[in-house]
Amino acid sequence: MASSSRNIAPSNSEYQHFVPQFMLRNYAHKYSGPQRTGKGKRGKKNQKDTLFRGELVVNNVNMKADPFIIEETKVSRILGQYDMYEDKAQPTAQQREIETMLGKLENHVSTIFRKIVKAFEAGDPNVWVTREERNSIRKFLFILKYRGRTFHRRFTGPDEYNYNDKSNLQAYMEKSNFKRPIDVWFHGLRTIMNLKMDTENWQLELTENMYRTDAMWFLMHSEMMYMAICTPSEPEAEFILTDNCYNVFEGPNTHAQNPATGEFTETGWTSFHEFAPLSPKLMIVLRSNLLPVPEEDSNPEIKAWRDAQRKGAVDDFYGYSVQSKLADLPINKARNNYSQVVNGRVQNLPGEDGRLLKSHKFCFSFFPVGMEHVNKINHILFDNAHRCNSIVFGSKETFFRTLEWYMTCDPRLGKVIVGDEADARRKLLENLGALMKSLGSTKEPVWKEGSNPDIAKEFAEMKAMERKMQDGLLEWMLSGQKELEKPEPPIGTKFAYLSLGGSNQTFFEDMELAQQMLKRRIKVDVDSQGKPEAIRSRNRQRIEAEYLTYPSARVLFYSKNVRHMVLGKNDPGYLEREMQRHAEDQPEDIIAQALHNKMTTQKINRLMFKTVMNDIDLAQDPVYEYEIWEAPPISPEGAIRIEMIQKFVFGIPGLLKECGIPEIERLALSQEQRIQRYGLSRVKGFPLYFLPDEPKMELLTRIMVRPGFRGALASSVKPGLLQKLEDVFFKVSFPTPPTSPPI
Repeated sequence: MASSSRNIAPSNSEYQHFVPQFMLRNYAHKYSGPQRTGKGKRGKKNQKDTLFRGELVVNNVNMKADPFIIEETKVSRILGQYDMYEDKAQPTAQQREIETMLGKLENHVSTIFRKIVKAFEAGDPNVWVTREERNSIRKFLFILKYRGRTFHRRFTGPDEYNYNDKSNLQAYMEKSNFKRPIDVWFHGLRTIMNLKMDTENWQLELTENMYRTDAMWFLMHSEMMYMAICTPSEPEAEFILTDNCYNVFEGPNTHAQNPATGEFTETGWTSFHEFAPLSPKLMIVLRSNLLPVPEEDSNPEIKAWRDAQRKGAVDDFYGYSVQSKLADLPINKARNNYSQVVNGRVQNLPGEDGRLLKSHKFCFSFFPVGMEHVNKINHILFDNAHRCNSIVFGSKETFFRTLEWYMTCDPRLGKVIVGDEADARRKLLENLGALMKSLGSTKEPVWKEGSNPDIAKEFAEMKAMERKMQDGLLEWMLSGQKELEKPEPPIGTKFAYLSLGGSNQTFFEDMELAQQMLKRRIKVDVDSQGKPEAIRSRNRQRIEAEYLTYPSARVLFYSKNVRHMVLGKNDPGYLEREMQRHAEDQPEDIIAQALHNKMTTQKINRLMFKTVMNDIDLAQDPVYEYEIWEAPPISPEGAIRIEMIQKFVFGIPGLLKECGIPEIERLALSQEQRIQRYGLSRVKGFPLYFLPDEPKMELLTRIMVRPGFRGALASSVKPGLLQKLEDVFFKVSFPTPPTSPPI
């Protein structure tokens, strides 16, 4: 059946595609049936919807019809919506700005995609693209997700914005002076389309210039997944294309679902694979870096990082038994012209120093996949089609076989009707079953309704435990606010967090964001594996410098996460012991409570973080205080000790006169000048006599400042806290010999 009047155009409106026409043409064929005349308002002819022989049309399931029917629809009139990107709040000349920008992006990317399709049609085993072309593809694939009906519905729904990031969105809108949620969406589209991914700090620029939640989504999509191209190995197999295919993922559900009631509780989600159909014979698959990469995992450090990421994102949240349905999909990362695989490990080619160059190219193979994997991918797309209006496909014969397989396969692969969209899912399966029958199938469709009582019980227990933990943490936080008002408030993480501007409302959010900071920091190390140490060190310093500009309450949690990661790596009981004692009296907590109103954000962040780094070193290599200041023996062990002293005493802390506390900086500067007047060479009985003059001057300055430390801060720090601060400051933050001033 041909379709000609499926989309009735409002006057002065424009049909705007969320799936570009250049991609739909890969599914298209020339219409050969009788001419069909489209009808507009009052029965008048609608030239745009009139269908002529020779026009490009696509086979599709019209899911607006009841029952579903198969139609041929013009490429120009499917997978779009009237005025979808129209910004009515702008002056007339600017209302179609987004659509114009999308058109320019499509013109650019269509040439790259055409190169891929031509290479495949020519029988080439692979296709080479430049770094710029690859970046354009990755940007465009996210735009396909972000511009689609799912995000459009999120920002333009008829009801009030009611997603789990509502408070964050409202705060962002107030800060950015946006009046409507759709303004955030339009701004996000503009920002991503204008993004230059070849600059050194493009990730930071993105998060600073658009709604951070969606910016992080883009970074995850483009940086934490790799791209591969699949093609069916069997001639009769084809990929389908649904309205929302670019928003579909394979992995643990976006929501934790209570199988007993069907209700959804938003928690988190983990994407193993995402999909972008190019044609019936080509499918771009994005695979998560959580899944194994053999040529990288031969490196123990990378494998340990990947295992830790998998544990935090999947195992600890959904259970160790959760696996990807497509774990055995036979794909690999693209090869390139700047590295090679030697003995199963990736190595840079001679002359490559780890920098990302425009001259770099990537080789994407066309991976043949069998009918089983093609069916699994189509199954995932069918499973998520309950909100779609269309399913586009290539040949009718192949689609019939695909549909029949899906409707009759084991329901344990999917097709389970539960949740708040159970009615929509049931209606989808009923209509697809009726369509299968109308196409001539004699088989009976199967699916599963209801839930497993054992799973429901486990779910209820899990949620009860989660609520108990959150209620306990919240109660713990609420009690802290009252205790802070005491004349001599207690010390600990919750009091430090509140002192730094944290609140009961931001507590869980800051904990989550601090965990994301740690994951990003780990990724910096993994991504720079094999590069010169100078480049790796520079990358670490840059991200640390960025983090030190973040809110201090969040940096406090991040610093603790670093400690837990390092010290708990080979000690399974470490974290439990820390939680039992609530991390009371940790150095960073004392600094936060004592100095939160005396230092700038960046300076107190630096002092807290550097102190934690030194505290970690002390925990990893515990020594008595007096041992630090003994002259090391002249031996290999002594040389190692000297290196440790240089890092612990001088390298991490820096100079006392730059500690960030105004009173102590002034005191340190005056004592340094006093030492210079006296003459460093006249000082006798100095520990670590072998040190050069500069570190010797720094150490002597600390010795001279310590007796006046409490006096300098007595008017602004309470006595009990001041004693603890002095101990932390001169034993951990700026290690100082316990000796009397020699001058």
